[in-house]
Amino acid sequence: MMDAKQRKILIGVIVCVLASWLVIPLLLSGREQPVPLSRTPLLFDAAQAYRAVEQFVTTHPTRVLGSLESRQSTGYIRDYLENLGYEISYGHFEATINRRIRVGRNVIGYRQGKSPEILVLVAHFDNAPTSVQGAMDNGSGVGVLLELARVMAASPINRSLLVIFSDGKEWGTLGAMDVAATHPERHRIAAVLSLDHVAPGDLAAFCLREDGLTSGFTPPWLRELARQAGEQQGLPVRAPALISEHLQRSFYLAWADQGPFLHARIPAITLGSESKDRERQKAVYHSAGDTIENLKLSSIEKYGLVSERIARTLDELQSIPDESFQYFRLWGSSYLNPAAVRALHIISFLPLPVILWFQFRKNRKRLNADQVGRELLALMATLPVFWVIFLAVWLAKGLRLLPIYSLYPAVKDPVLTSPPLGVLGGIFGSALFVAVVSWIVVGYSLRSFPKPDYHASRQVLLTLLLVCIVLGLLYNSYWAMTFLLFPAWIWALTGPADCLKVRIRNRILIAAAAIPYATLLWVYGSRLELGWNFAWYQLLAIGNGMFTASAFFLGTAMAALGIRFLVIQSHRPE
Repeated sequence: MMDAKQRKILIGVIVCVLASWLVIPLLLSGREQPVPLSRTPLLFDAAQAYRAVEQFVTTHPTRVLGSLESRQSTGYIRDYLENLGYEISYGHFEATINRRIRVGRNVIGYRQGKSPEILVLVAHFDNAPTSVQGAMDNGSGVGVLLELARVMAASPINRSLLVIFSDGKEWGTLGAMDVAATHPERHRIAAVLSLDHVAPGDLAAFCLREDGLTSGFTPPWLRELARQAGEQQGLPVRAPALISEHLQRSFYLAWADQGPFLHARIPAITLGSESKDRERQKAVYHSAGDTIENLKLSSIEKYGLVSERIARTLDELQSIPDESFQYFRLWGSSYLNPAAVRALHIISFLPLPVILWFQFRKNRKRLNADQVGRELLALMATLPVFWVIFLAVWLAKGLRLLPIYSLYPAVKDPVLTSPPLGVLGGIFGSALFVAVVSWIVVGYSLRSFPKPDYHASRQVLLTLLLVCIVLGLLYNSYWAMTFLLFPAWIWALTGPADCLKVRIRNRILIAAAAIPYATLLWVYGSRLELGWNFAWYQLLAIGNGMFTASAFFLGTAMAALGIRFLVIQSHRPE
């Protein structure tokens, strides 16, 4: 327990932390000055774009990565671009799809401009295996890009132009990843506009995708440019709200083609759209109902005009603004610089070291080698469970017992709703066996140690918690805020229990630290229409490298600490 003076200091620290969340954004945020939009008359012909979409998706309704039909569909794109005078090249790459190696093909058209800098316009042409025609996703983007290729070829351009029809987006933006990593002219790319579906029926809004793949985020100048262009067409432009952007930065799991370019530190953004009939849009997504009949000419026109306005502006800018990829949008056009964001994240954890210092001053005499060793040994009995799960997933992948992907399976892939129960039983059975053995061995070993001391055990756990937080902040401060902040505050403020009622209350509070993870599990499971199969999706993610080993081990270390905080509630404080 803390004395009155220490409680006042702690309350003061907590008040300062809360105040910083109000003061720093107000004082250090800045308003992004908009880039002047191009005034060049727009030439986009929606009827021509619609005809291109219709011909493409009806002639080539199945364009799954690596299939013969997908390869044949690239001939249509090639012929179209050649007739416009573009230099054509192909970019081939290998991808693993459910244990099979498939070859993807990007179609790349090039037009020389006055400047050596390159503007990239990209749309993926592949569709999901559960889709027929894929008119919305993403035949519409293909048709709009073909029409943009025509209008950009009809007049002189300043920057050189690459129009890229990427393959493999549904399996992890694989085509865009190959371009961003291997294209010989990638170092000349100044900016990227990705086009990813015109929603069915009438449009309610344009939407922007701005997150990078493993790192990066669209810089403010490009976000504001896209927002202005969309609003000029009389529709709202929806970008990730404050919490959504925070979560996207926690994971950096981009599901659109801007992601790999942002990772390569190239300014990029994806323009999408939302239908007034959200249920209809959801129903046709990656389904047999995603056909040309769902698209409206007026929607293609609005989407195409916004796309052309953005492309023209990017082409005509005298110089591309040199802005950080880490600015965080607060509201409207107000952004917080990366240093202020990092400071806020660090300040949020300040109560923990304060509590740790107070506890150390009070309990340092209890921290003898036996008590520290006892708690560390008990903690080590908990960690092997998670390590075995990680190793078993990788072993099952190596033995080809699990589906293998270059990054992740397409949404609505049947694999996601049909987990191999036998393999999963082996993985979790092995983990359970190791857990039982380790607990027996450690339980026997602990007999040689003195009786556990609650305060000493808590001091050790709080110290290790602080170490995990420091590592988490270094790894990704947004990730640390999402998964570590709630546990840090709860576990640091939960004290000893001198009766059963308090012990139960404390354990409920300690277990409540898992609420952020459980909430995200439910939200993303619902968004991907997987329900609790999202847990199976996460195991696939571990095996296929979507989640790094660093994130996994930090997360499991926190889980082990949480288990130990629950256990030491049984230790009677002296």
